[in-house]
Amino acid sequence: MKQEKVKKPLIVSMGFNGYQWAYRRNIETQKAYAHRHGYDYVFVEKPAFTRLLMECAWLKLPLMLAALRSGRPWVFYLDSDIEVKRDTPAIETIFCDGMTLYMANGFSGRLNSGVMIARNDPALTALLERIVDKALMTVPEEDSVGWGENGHVIHFAKNFAGLQLISSVWNNNCDPEIDDYLRHYSAGPMRRHYQFTPVEKVCSKLGKVYIKGMKAISGGKESDGDFFANLKSLTDTVLQYYPELGSVRS
Repeated sequence: MKQEKVKKPLIVSMGFNGYQWAYRRNIETQKAYAHRHGYDYVFVEKPAFTRLLMECAWLKLPLMLAALRSGRPWVFYLDSDIEVKRDTPAIETIFCDGMTLYMANGFSGRLNSGVMIARNDPALTALLERIVDKALMTVPEEDSVGWGENGHVIHFAKNFAGLQLISSVWNNNCDPEIDDYLRHYSAGPMRRHYQFTPVEKVCSKLGKVYIKGMKAISGGKESDGDFFANLKSLTDTVLQYYPELGSVRS
């Protein structure tokens, strides 16, 4: 009887609308980290441009769910603006018994969803499903970040029994002096420390022009139409391009 191949931990990142080119050097460090530790790595950059701006921010959660449902023991999500240092240890080294979601606080003092490390578990899958299902819910002011999925992740994950808060060295988006593993050049105090090359600057500017144009077309909205239908359509499209991520739940 043929045995099913044991699946490797998966690292996934994504970038659209110019981000995939503006942060290419970071993406290469992520790929190298995966290679050093024997993980699979998928960088999602198709479709290259999309008007679904809000849905792009939320996409990380359906992709993590697809990978977990496919049997990945670990799914490690990284934003594209994160540099992985060469001495970053294996993700298994952070394991704590009973803990299934590993996140660090960002510069706001709250959970930052630019780094999400998930160990496969039904309770965690249920949590991620709930966050997506409640995407249109208004979260309390104390959890809101004003845009995207991070406020919902904060709201629903902060009291999750399987959450393990990890050191900011695993998601440093606040202090360039920290001897970190993952340096996150997100909007905020760290963005100015990313030294864009001339080509990267052009890509970043073109992306901003495109996004501004899409907002203008949609009357200032981050996306047009039915959010959940758009998110499902985008997820389906991405999983067709990258079947190694998993599949949509039937």
